[in-house]
Amino acid sequence: MKKALGKVTIKDISNELGISAVSVHRALRGKEGISSELRSKILETAKEMGYVENYAAASIKRKTSKVAVVLPKDKWEKKIYFDYLWLGINKGAQELKGLNIEISPFVCDNEEEQLAQLKEIADKGPNEYGGVITISFTRASEVLMQFQRMLAKYMRVLVIDDHIEIPEGLISIPPREIQVGKVAAELAGLITQGKGRILVSCGRKDSKIHEGRLESFCNYIKENKPELIIELVTGYTRSMDHRGELYKNACEALDKYSDICLIYALTSHDNRAFVEALEKHGKNKKVPIIGTDLNEETLEFLKEKRMSAVIDQNPYDKGYMAFKIMVDCLIKNMSVPDVIPCRIDIALENNADLCAD
Repeated sequence: MKKALGKVTIKDISNELGISAVSVHRALRGKEGISSELRSKILETAKEMGYVENYAAASIKRKTSKVAVVLPKDKWEKKIYFDYLWLGINKGAQELKGLNIEISPFVCDNEEEQLAQLKEIADKGPNEYGGVITISFTRASEVLMQFQRMLAKYMRVLVIDDHIEIPEGLISIPPREIQVGKVAAELAGLITQGKGRILVSCGRKDSKIHEGRLESFCNYIKENKPELIIELVTGYTRSMDHRGELYKNACEALDKYSDICLIYALTSHDNRAFVEALEKHGKNKKVPIIGTDLNEETLEFLKEKRMSAVIDQNPYDKGYMAFKIMVDCLIKNMSVPDVIPCRIDIALENNADLCAD
């Protein structure tokens, strides 16, 4: 049924089905005013005829769609995690700027700031913003209420690094914290030989994601390498103080135990503290460190052999994916899955450049 010459138009589809061009337009744009049966028939016929939507041309006729982006930024002198989310989102926005869609950035340093920004976005509603890309710090009920308000106004809400089932209708790029913890533990099991202790940072106390990652790591070690003893090290921080509580507690553990055989930095904000604590103890410099997230800092650590491996959660790809998902929802009127996972990588010295690309 495909048209032999030239592009298939809405008029071609309407002639084929013997219906009005208005009905075809409504079906292709996801608008109301036609039955579900007719919509399905139109979409099926359009596909069979080889119809390709010209989104760029269509976008010229409508006002600019705005996506609010509510995320933290890294506080360190080098990009660590959140900056890569922003880079990915901005890259997607740059590539698809011809579709008349842009981002409105909101930088939040904590959940209180995020809540105020989400309230502002929800108050302005769909006339100002088609959707929002954000994270969840602790799944606070007040934040979830703002998500619900936006969804009730037919705004799209995408949450990176969490999988929230209620309220219904959220789009999630999940953290896959269970898989991340298991991958790190499996790698730790391959690296270590015989008995010994593993130092593991605990992450943020009120983070369900960090809690799940830590639990999955510990469970895997207990089940598969029971001869290894896990020593938890507290002191998570997002501040630029590399030698704060985590560093001091790690130094104490290195002084106390002579059988430490591996160190695992549970989050990207723990990497430097562990590297510097280990280097302070020259006698233990051969202890391998598994870090989290490939970034400017850990790339240097791998190249300088100060870190053995990095479990990369691909924040850049998550940001890029998030913006393209918003385009699919707001511009292309496509239905997307509620949960869209991102891959997990293991970066070593000799493939780190490839992973960074």
